[in-house]
Amino acid sequence: MHLLNTAQTAERIGMSVSWLNHARQTGEGPVFLKIGANVKYRVQDVDNWLASKTRTRVWQFDGEAA
Repeated sequence: MHLLNTAQTAERIGMSVSWLNHARQTGEGPVFLKIGANVKYRVQDVDNWLASKTRTRVWQFDGEAA
């Protein structure tokens, strides 16, 4: 299992570290592991999260209630 730190994950998804930190707080980002004080991301989880963001239209219902 290959683990990424926050900076590596932010680079992989093309977002800033501050965006990823905020997304972790709000639940908008990829799932993560908390190991002691360290936050880690599994590559497979990050890639799955990215795949879940694929859209065919700008305004596409994602199944969440408003």
